[in-house]
Amino acid sequence: MSTTTISTSAGPVTVDITEPVPGLHVYEVPADVSTASPYRWILAHHDGPALASFASEDAAGSAAEKVGSLVDWTRNAITTASQFGPSGLKSLTALLVDLGGQHPNA
Repeated sequence: MSTTTISTSAGPVTVDITEPVPGLHVYEVPADVSTASPYRWILAHHDGPALASFASEDAAGSAAEKVGSLVDWTRNAITTASQFGPSGLKSLTALLVDLGGQHPNA
């Protein structure tokens, strides 16, 4: 298993990640961060930007698989966002919500 460091309100934290699709990471928010949120599993770009939060690891991994073919997620975050364009990013957000995702800070 790999790790990555994420930024939290309590400072940087290292978390274990899985990569269900090249360039997309899934990880659990540490127990002492956002303690009231039931959406503990984050789907994020490998550069760090969180795309959505989910209630389970399976839901986050399934969403990664469903959006995995939309763009080349292995590119940097700016390039990936450019591949979508403004309307495409709105469509991605809507798709992630349809798949059970919430705003990553929910």
